[in-house]
Amino acid sequence: MGWDTGHVRVDEVGSLAVLPTGESIVTLDELAESASLFKALGDPVRVKLVALVRRTPDGEACFCDLADEFDMPQSSLSHHLKILVRAGVLARERRGTWSWYRIRPEPLEIMETLLRPGGPLREPPGDVATQPNRCD
Repeated sequence: MGWDTGHVRVDEVGSLAVLPTGESIVTLDELAESASLFKALGDPVRVKLVALVRRTPDGEACFCDLADEFDMPQSSLSHHLKILVRAGVLARERRGTWSWYRIRPEPLEIMETLLRPGGPLREPPGDVATQPNRCD
């Protein structure tokens, strides 16, 4: 069984995604998790939230401090933070009446692996990238 990414057919072999060249890129679980991470970080507000939390001296930020950085209702900001927590990018801890957020490094390390030079999303997949589009 396989799936089509538009121009490259990717076949499932066990739990790996394999390009037509036979090169294993990442596990299917890693692909699903990566898609979730990219989707969560696909909004400028959420990227700014991650950057703000990452730049704090002790690696965590209170909702009250984050809210000061945005000109939006608190409910909208809470929604963005909830998406980041659900995707595993941020961890949330309740302290009294406030929520505190910190970066979870594992998901960002997965993205870094995919995007690093020579990584599966950084370099074209060999001959497959140069094949003519079958739809033309």
